[in-house]
Amino acid sequence: MTVEFREAEFKEFSSALIQENMKSYYAAKDITWDADFFDYHWQKFKNLEIYFNSECVGILRFSFNNENCYIRDLQIKSSYQGRGIGSHCLYYAVDFAKARGDSFIKLKVFSDNPAIALYQRHGFKKVSELGFLIEMSIDLEQM
Repeated sequence: MTVEFREAEFKEFSSALIQENMKSYYAAKDITWDADFFDYHWQKFKNLEIYFNSECVGILRFSFNNENCYIRDLQIKSSYQGRGIGSHCLYYAVDFAKARGDSFIKLKVFSDNPAIALYQRHGFKKVSELGFLIEMSIDLEQM
């Protein structure tokens, strides 16, 4: 299996993929997609396209503060989910954040999202729950 990460070139691909993957969650929680919010953060985040066997199949987005790395999006086309690509993304995120000198990787996930199991398998722990969101983190200094 060949998984590669490249600086994102296609904001429209990322926007469409996030909307497609999240539409059932957004509908259930009465959340409306905000294109201006996405555009603003596109400029602020580190955006990587995920390639599987030379085909762009996803997006991985990060933001940072002085000591933490935040996974803002980990989205994979539904037809490619369940193939271990998400695990490769989390291994990449850990290596990337460690190289930056970050102490933690943090993320938020909807409480009904099955990706929680993936994050837990990779060592992420639940930090808090607010409404329908769970905050999870992994302590990089313990690895």
